[in-house]
Amino acid sequence: MFIESPDWHANGECAKPENSDKIDNFFANKASQQWEAKKLCNMCPVKRDCAKWALDNKQLWGIWGGLDSKELRNTLSVNWDGQEMRYKRFPLCPGCRAKTSELKTATIERPEGGRWATMRVVRCGSCQFTWQSRTSANAVDAFHAIQIKKDEI
Repeated sequence: MFIESPDWHANGECAKPENSDKIDNFFANKASQQWEAKKLCNMCPVKRDCAKWALDNKQLWGIWGGLDSKELRNTLSVNWDGQEMRYKRFPLCPGCRAKTSELKTATIERPEGGRWATMRVVRCGSCQFTWQSRTSANAVDAFHAIQIKKDEI
C-alpha cells in the first residue's frame, strides 16, 4: 500500500538532499542515532506538522516531529501494540511539553462523516497544539476526573 506524502513534508529538514544520509537515524534503535534525528527535528520548520501527522495517524515507531516512539506512545496512551492503556504518567503536550492539566478534550464532527461521524481531539491551552486521538482524550479526561476527586477530598 502506498501512502502519499503529506504536503508539508517537502519543507522538512529530513527531506533536504544534504540530509538524505541521516534518514535511517529516524528509525534506528541506537540512542546516539535517535539523538541525531531529534537534533535535525529541533531545527525543522515543520516539526509541529510532523508531530501532529504522526499522532493523528497513530505512528508508533520512529522519530516524528522530535518525538521518539516512547513519547508518541505515551502521548497516545497506548502500548507497543497500539492498544489503549493507562500509564502512571499522563500525556504531556507534544508541542510545548505542558502538563496534562493544560490539556482539554472535545468531540467534533468529522468533515467526511461516514461510519464514525465524530472524533475526539486534545488541545493544549498553552500552545494550542491540537491532535486527534480517542486514547489521548480518554487519558486526559481520566486525569481531570482524578483531579476533581482529589479536590473533593
